Amino acid sequence: MQKTKVSTLVWTALIATPIGWSLSQIIDVWSGALPPIPWVLPFLLLFLSIGAFAGARAVRQWIEERRYYRCIDPLRVARAVALAKAMAYFGAVATGLYAGLGALALTMLQSPMGRERAILAAGVVVCAVAMTTAAIRLERACVVPPDDTDENGVNGAKG
Repeated sequence: MQKTKVSTLVWTALIATPIGWSLSQIIDVWSGALPPIPWVLPFLLLFLSIGAFAGARAVRQWIEERRYYRCIDPLRVARAVALAKAMAYFGAVATGLYAGLGALALTMLQSPMGRERAILAAGVVVCAVAMTTAAIRLERACVVPPDDTDENGVNGAKG
């Protein structure tokens, strides 16, 4: 599995932004109101990012102290990497979609609904970026450094 490239996540968010704006525009034309944004969404994304940062710290400590030989299951690390990749891509898509919705809401700041949607969209974008950052950090923390053994399987004592 390859490391997730930050440039790929940026491109994902940039591609999702006009999609979010277009979908919001279509919903606004059909219903006469911008799509609702749940107020709990920024808190959920923030909670997930805190969990990913804590997981990255724990895994990094296990790996740096080389306790992974006896304390951490390799399958658990693989699952953490898969979760981190999924969180990173979800965060990038959410950033783009809600940035597009927020951009449309900025054109409607004269109404209370437009102001509320713009503020909530900005909160979601900030928390989604935090979650993406935490996911990248978790993925990078799961990289195990190579052993100090040579090709014959002997530990790195030279001499």
